[in-house]
Amino acid sequence: MKNTVRIRNGLFLLFIISFGLLGYKAYLGYEKFTATKNAEHFYLSQQYVKSETFYENAITNRSILYKENQIQSTYTMLLNNNKEVSALLEKAESLFRNENYSGLIKTYKDYLNLKEKKQDDPIFLDYDQHFNVQNEFDTLLSNTRENLYKQMDANVKNQLFEDEHFIALLGALPNEVYGSSDKKAEELTSHFIKYDEKKYSLLEDRLSYNQLKQTINRQVSSYYKIGLEAFWLKETLKSIEKAYELKMAALEEERKRKEEELNKAMEAEKAKDPAFQEEIMTVVNEYAIGWMSAYNQLDTSYFVHITPELLNFFHDRFEEIRSNQTIFKGELLYTEYDLDSIKYRMDEGEESVELNVVLTMNSASYTEGELYEMTETANPWHYKLINTSEGWKLSERKELVHFNYSNTKKYEFTY
Repeated sequence: MKNTVRIRNGLFLLFIISFGLLGYKAYLGYEKFTATKNAEHFYLSQQYVKSETFYENAITNRSILYKENQIQSTYTMLLNNNKEVSALLEKAESLFRNENYSGLIKTYKDYLNLKEKKQDDPIFLDYDQHFNVQNEFDTLLSNTRENLYKQMDANVKNQLFEDEHFIALLGALPNEVYGSSDKKAEELTSHFIKYDEKKYSLLEDRLSYNQLKQTINRQVSSYYKIGLEAFWLKETLKSIEKAYELKMAALEEERKRKEEELNKAMEAEKAKDPAFQEEIMTVVNEYAIGWMSAYNQLDTSYFVHITPELLNFFHDRFEEIRSNQTIFKGELLYTEYDLDSIKYRMDEGEESVELNVVLTMNSASYTEGELYEMTETANPWHYKLINTSEGWKLSERKELVHFNYSNTKKYEFTY
């Protein structure tokens, strides 16, 4: 009797469990059916993001087999769209975190191309709207712009200007980031003007003129590539060129001044050199002896150490004396030189020397048959000699009114 009761109780319990399992399976089947119906509803209503959630619930519910192939196919298509859009955003955020701004800009362009390509695809557009892709990119690109401006500020603060990739990147950012193409040009121009003013105020004292010029030309080229006419840099270059010209002119003036001072010092030193003074006075003495002989004979062939121009003067002078039938007779007694008057010059490769000398002589001028008497005269002269391929030659002479006898040297002549 006991065994019978146990068996009956066991069978009853088994029935209860089986009934419960059947009820649970029926519940799960209902859930899958409901999820499938909701998925199809939202899909037909073009609410594809919501539809994907219900399709996912239906495909993971294996309590009953119901439209498996259709559910799987539709879910896979929706999931691929989900992954395509979400992967795009994940990539953009990763590029921004790693400061790969050029990659971010390229990814945004890829997104715009994809959006244009799928402008008639309601599934893609629904996911695009769900993830708010455009706004996410707007935020990332706007933050990129601010970070690039911070790089500009860091360059100025650190006084390091080797890395200026932000120029190309700011130019590559879409116009929409700035509001419009005109606002973009206006904003970038304003920032770059301020940046370059600080930059070149620092570099002007650190770089040579040629380095500055090369740096500015490269930067003008960088701005040109992003559509900006760098008028402010062109003005900066003009200013630098003007300052450079003035600096070079001042340096040249200083060089000439120092060169002139050095030349004058060398000239003064040579003029006081006793050997040089002796050389010049010997030349003048030989000229003076020839001069006296030339006048006595009225023959210019006696002249020595004289330029052709001055020789022509004496030739004309002798013709005048002959026409007046005047006879000259004289003898050179001595020459006396003012040593302080000796001045040596080196001007554009031409050497010259000037000095004062007194020629003292006995002489007389008379006509033929006229009685005459020799008288002693002292005639002070200022002479200029130039150095030619044939040596020193007298080129200019003029009579003096006054002669300084404080420091002289005398040469006497005997006949």
